[in-house]
Amino acid sequence: MTPLIHLIPLAISALGWCVFGQLNRRMGWFRRGEVIFWDAIFLVVVFLIWLRWY
Repeated sequence: MTPLIHLIPLAISALGWCVFGQLNRRMGWFRRGEVIFWDAIFLVVVFLIWLRWY
């Protein structure tokens, strides 16, 4: 396995942050700090799923 495979969860989380940020910009549900908080939670979940598979 290449060392770059460990960047895949970060890329998934970054993509989720972009989508959630765009959705939040349209709807205005959360403040910026809350978006960062939920993205961190999403990153932890992605890493846990990733570690379960690999």
